[in-house]
Amino acid sequence: MSARASGRPRSLWLGLALSAATIVLCLLAGEVVTRVWDPGASLWRWPSYAAEASRPSPWEARFAYDPTLGWTAIPGSSGTLLGKPLSFTKEGMREQNRDRPPAPGPSMGPLIIAFGDSMTEGYGVGNDETWPAHLERLTGRRVLNAGVPGYGLDQMVLRAERLVPELKPSTVILAFIADDITRTALAVREAKGKPYFAPDGEGLALRNVPVEGTGPSSLTAMARRLLAYSHLVDWIVNRLGVAQSWYGREVGTGVDPFIVSCRLMDRFAALVKREGASALVVALPEQGVFFDAKAAAGQHEALTQVLGCATKAGLLTLDTLAAFEKEDVGRDIDSYYAMMHFTDRGNAIAARAIAAALACVRVGC
Repeated sequence: MSARASGRPRSLWLGLALSAATIVLCLLAGEVVTRVWDPGASLWRWPSYAAEASRPSPWEARFAYDPTLGWTAIPGSSGTLLGKPLSFTKEGMREQNRDRPPAPGPSMGPLIIAFGDSMTEGYGVGNDETWPAHLERLTGRRVLNAGVPGYGLDQMVLRAERLVPELKPSTVILAFIADDITRTALAVREAKGKPYFAPDGEGLALRNVPVEGTGPSSLTAMARRLLAYSHLVDWIVNRLGVAQSWYGREVGTGVDPFIVSCRLMDRFAALVKREGASALVVALPEQGVFFDAKAAAGQHEALTQVLGCATKAGLLTLDTLAAFEKEDVGRDIDSYYAMMHFTDRGNAIAARAIAAALACVRVGC
C-alpha cells in the first residue's frame, strides 16, 4: 500500500514534467515556424519586439510633455518629416503661408482657430499644404492651425479651453475623425500618458492631470520582459489586434467613449458661448471608408452619433464625406491620401467644404 502511495507522486510529477516539456517543445516549434514563415524575421537575429514597439514615431521628436494635455508641439521647432517642411510658431501652432499671401479679403478678417489631430496638423504634408493653410487662402481670414497628432476629442477640447480665452477668435473649428472618439477612453496613447474624462453624474470629471503614464501591472510587465524576444508572441498579439495594449502603447480606462464624446460637445458648446465665438464641428473621413464597406459603416455610425450630440448642444456641424465622394476619391485614393492622412489634394477638398460651410454661417444659407 505504501509502495503504491509513494509511486503516485512520482507518476504525478513525471506527468507534469512531460506536459511541461511538450508545451515548451510546441512553443519552440511555433517560434521556429513563424520565424521561417515571416521573411522579415530570422532564426539567428532575436531583437526585442517590445523595444521595437516602444520606439518613438518620427513626429514625436517635435513634441514635448504637457502636464494638462499630455503633449504639445515644441514652440519654434522646425525641420522636415517625410521630406516635407514641418515648423511651428513660437505659440506652438503649425506655420503656414509665410511666403504666400491669402486670397483677397477684408484685411484678413476675423480670426479662425482650428483644433484637431494629425489630419488637421497635417501629417506628411508641407506647411502650406494642410487644410487650415488652404482655408486661410480661400477665405482671406487668418487661420491658426492648433492641430496636434495623436489627440483625442478630450485633448482637443482641453486645448481649446486653454487657447480660445487667450486668443479671442471669432470662429472655432473642431475637426475630428472616428478614431478620435475611441481615444477618449485611453489613459496612454503611443506610449505617452494623456488626460481623460470619466462620466460624473450628468457631467465629466477630468482624470490623470497632471498627466502621468499609466504602466501595466507587475505581472504583465514581467510577462512582457520574459517574452520580449519571442516572434511567436509578437505574431499572436498582432493577429489578435492587441499589440498596442500588450506592448504598453495603449492603456484603456474602461469609460464609454461615446458618452464622454457626447458630453465633450456640451463642454465645447459652453466654451464658445462663454467666449462669444461661433463654432463649427467637422467630421473628416479616414482613408478606409473608400475601400472597406464595414469600416465605412462603423465610422459613419460613430461620426453621426457625435455630430448629433454637437447639434443637440447647439453647435453647427459638417460631415465632409459628401465632398470627398463628389470628387470620386475612391477611384484614385493615393492622390488624396498617403499613410492614412490627407495629401495636399485631400486637404484642398476638406478646406473647400469647410470654407463653404463658414460662408453659409455668415449669410445664413
